[in-house]
Amino acid sequence: MEIDLARPALPETPTAEPDAPRIGRRVKQLRLAQRLRLKDLATTAGCSESLLSRIENNLTNPSMTTMHRLATALGVSVVALFEVQNADGLVVCAQRDRVVIGRGFPGEQAEVLIPFAENRLLEGFLVTLSPGAAPSGPFQHDGEEVGLVLEGEFELVVGERVNVLTKGDSFFFRSDVAHRYRNCGETPCRVVWINTPPTF
Repeated sequence: MEIDLARPALPETPTAEPDAPRIGRRVKQLRLAQRLRLKDLATTAGCSESLLSRIENNLTNPSMTTMHRLATALGVSVVALFEVQNADGLVVCAQRDRVVIGRGFPGEQAEVLIPFAENRLLEGFLVTLSPGAAPSGPFQHDGEEVGLVLEGEFELVVGERVNVLTKGDSFFFRSDVAHRYRNCGETPCRVVWINTPPTF
């Protein structure tokens, strides 16, 4: 895992939705499990110790960018920052109860369809992209991905192949092939997206 220590520290007051889920207890748990001091994690994640302390004590919600940097610094997916769910049996998530997160890129957010739990093999999101949203890429990692476009126009580039998908189209690809995506339409795009293993 490579962390850019030269990047500027994030501002003291992050931009976050006021009703965003709190992640402080889980961040602290992961930090202590790795025997990291507050200063160690703050430095690696590119934020101040005071901001990290406020996050861990649930006094502020981190921005999506901060959340993504913390997850990267801890070597986990963003979903792993939320409270661990019971991994046994059936898990049903009412729409009103699903966690909604940003994915670290402007114009993109995701409803978490598969709550995080230790040793879970799948990761699922309902991804919404604003018109023109184009997360930086390409991405390349272990695993496989499958998705279904619910609405809008969705451009998916896998390797050298450019694909434009619309409502009802589905896709599948190996994650170790370089890939990137964007909303190439003029309306929001919504995609059900499943990864294995969890990578975000």
